[in-house]
Parts: sequence; C-alpha cells; structure tokens
Amino acid sequence: MKKIIIISMALVFLSPFCFAQSKPIQFKAGTNFTITLRANMSTGYQWQLAEPLDETMLELVNSEYIPYRTQRLGADGKQLFTFKALKAGETSIVFKYARDWEKDKPPEKEQTINISIR
Repeated sequence: MKKIIIISMALVFLSPFCFAQSKPIQFKAGTNFTITLRANMSTGYQWQLAEPLDETMLELVNSEYIPYRTQRLGADGKQLFTFKALKAGETSIVFKYARDWEKDKPPEKEQTINISIR
C-alpha cells in the first residue's frame, strides 16, 4: 500500500512538468483571450514570456497576478495573460517560470501554448 501512495504522490508532483499540448487552441482574429497559469510570487518566481511574441499575430494586452484568498502565509495565486489575436495563422506563446535576478539559472518550469487563429 505504501508503494502505491508514494507512486501516486510522485505522479501528482510531476504532472505539471509533463504537460503536453497536442492541438493548438483556436481563436478568431480580432478577439481577446486569457491564459491563466498557477504561480506563487511570494517565492520570487513569476511567469514571463520566454520568447518574443510574433507581433504580427498576437498582442499582449494585459498581465496581472491574483493571489488566492486565504489566510495562509505564502499561498499561491494565478497569473493572467490577456492577448489579442490579430490575424489568421499559427504561432506559439512560450512562458518560463523564473526569478528575475537569477539570469544564469534555467527556469523552474517552461510552458508552450500553441495558438491557431482563424
């Protein structure tokens, strides 16, 4: 029984690192959409664009951090990134979860979101 619990806990811990997106998310040109990523800014980590956007296809409209409402010190929250789909085509948004001051250290996590604009 202990082995099952340990394996289950390992899978729960590793699942955010194994996220694979098979199909692009589709949006209509001219519309805004928001991507929400779980974050904990009290640790110094935050989601950032890891690569420049294709500015002919996407425009970053807004980004904000919203902490979850809790009394727990150091609780996490979510980061919201709002984009505008500009023209038809396919592109990707690449995020990294890193600390600004750790320039020579690889990011804690990376996330690529494939986008298809119609």
